[in-house]
Amino acid sequence: MNFEREEVLKIGEVEGKTLLDIGAGPLANIATRDFNCQVTNIDISERALREAKAEASTEVRRKIRFEKEDATALSYPDNAFDIVVSYGTLHHVAVEKREDFIEEANRAAIEKMIIVELNPAFFEEVHSKDPYQVVNLSWLEKKLSGLGKVEKYQGEERTIFIIRKY
Repeated sequence: MNFEREEVLKIGEVEGKTLLDIGAGPLANIATRDFNCQVTNIDISERALREAKAEASTEVRRKIRFEKEDATALSYPDNAFDIVVSYGTLHHVAVEKREDFIEEANRAAIEKMIIVELNPAFFEEVHSKDPYQVVNLSWLEKKLSGLGKVEKYQGEERTIFIIRKY
């Protein structure tokens, strides 16, 4: 399995929930349109947010809040969203800030976090010429296991971690 966005949202049981979607992209559109979610889509890049907003249909665009935020220092209160989702975003964060990213996502989530990251071989295929660094999935799983019950789904290209909070 490649774990495309629709599959991740089904596995994560997001129907009708409030979501914080970290990283601008099509997941917010899919969650709003197909899963009846109330979505706040954040990114540190205003350009990425504008592009994500432009890609959404008019009907869906009106239902999503697009906000500039730093995922390592969120402005939202504790327990602001039912679910926090990060689909392939963590490898864009500097290694020294990844723990802050996880802690902030956990703080903002009421029920669970869904973190999807690229497997090392697929990361190299996609980002070999980019400045990003692969996420150590063993480190990530260990970090997440201290925050709740972790369900892990290993795919060919990506790994899904669903963390149900204690």
